[in-house]
Amino acid sequence: MYNFKFPDIGEGIHEGKLLKWFFKKGDTVKEGETLCLVETDKVNAEIPSPLTGVIDTLGVAVGEIIHVGETLVLIQDGTAPTKSEPKKETTSVDEGENAGVVGQLEVSSEVIASAVEETTEAKVNTKVLASPLARQLALDNQIDIKSLKGSGEFGRILKTDVENAIASISSKPVQPSIPVPPMTTAKEGIRRVPISSVRKAIVTAMTLSKQIIPHTVLMDELDVSELVHLRNDQKGLASEAGIHLTYMPFIIKALTLTLKEFPIFNASFDHEKGEILYKDFIHIGFATDTPDGLIVPNIKNADQLSIFELAQQLKDLQTKAIHKTIQLKDIQNGTFTVTNYGAFDSTFGAPIIKYPEVAIMGIGKIQAKPIIRNNEIVIGQVMPISFAVDHRIIDGADAGRFVMKFKSYLKNPVFMLLAS
Repeated sequence: MYNFKFPDIGEGIHEGKLLKWFFKKGDTVKEGETLCLVETDKVNAEIPSPLTGVIDTLGVAVGEIIHVGETLVLIQDGTAPTKSEPKKETTSVDEGENAGVVGQLEVSSEVIASAVEETTEAKVNTKVLASPLARQLALDNQIDIKSLKGSGEFGRILKTDVENAIASISSKPVQPSIPVPPMTTAKEGIRRVPISSVRKAIVTAMTLSKQIIPHTVLMDELDVSELVHLRNDQKGLASEAGIHLTYMPFIIKALTLTLKEFPIFNASFDHEKGEILYKDFIHIGFATDTPDGLIVPNIKNADQLSIFELAQQLKDLQTKAIHKTIQLKDIQNGTFTVTNYGAFDSTFGAPIIKYPEVAIMGIGKIQAKPIIRNNEIVIGQVMPISFAVDHRIIDGADAGRFVMKFKSYLKNPVFMLLAS
């Protein structure tokens, strides 16, 4: 009998609402088949079965909340007839060297293994008890996972434990010189409203970024008149292909070309070891406003896609984010983020880097402005940008060179497309 517990699927997700069971008691389920659909604060996650067997007991009913570590389902696999809880003396779970990180829910051995406990006598092994995501995060940041104290059940090390270790190593929050006064206790004219789960996740992410990364921001304006003309000329062709063509695919294309020339902006930084983690892939994230809060899906291997393909990916991922049908894999492993606050009639800003990335590009509203061209004042289409970088490993001069190259691509978009 396997006691399959709701796994730690990462991204600060600690609980979910059971939306649908795909099997009932007595049904036979095969390894890898989707057991249920769970709604979390960011995505609707399909939870696959870790093994083949017969459903004995459903641990939670549709509509109920389940927390990480709680029993999701008991599955009879023939190893033991008892329905008792797993033995407390179980000391560890070995997810294997290839245990996956968050988002790989379609492969049961990558995520689910850590959530399975056998009721038979536990095997003793030397590995610590840790979720696959925590193990991968510790490996990426060169942290000895054996030195951490887990906050999960039976001392299991979770993603948050590793994040706390990263934060304590890289930077310590500045303590106020005087005690922070308590919030007002007045009741009249004041309403207290608990924040949503998505907002809690945003609070954690923003605090982590600001505590660890010393931001520096460059601001500039780009003459994108040629880009505006090109996009307007090709909107009809794109429409015939069923594509809604915005400026963002061109911006992402320019970013991918620039990132290839300046790979450090596509990297991460291990503060403890003094090592830069260069990525051989470019996954461009884009901030998406949803009714529940900000979500940042990312386009995988964006450098390998055409303008039309980028446009379609943007539309598909944005729609999924808004309707909360996006998958975990779509918000995992981003390498560089772009945020378009120009859509809200804004110009400049100071965007916050998405940890553990090292840079973020903010795009403002494109508008007609007088500019100097060939020593003459003309009306041009100007796009403001705000570029924040991790000043630990990126100097202002490096950021300036990055922006210069980025500007050159958008200033001459035909050359950019030929170069790609």
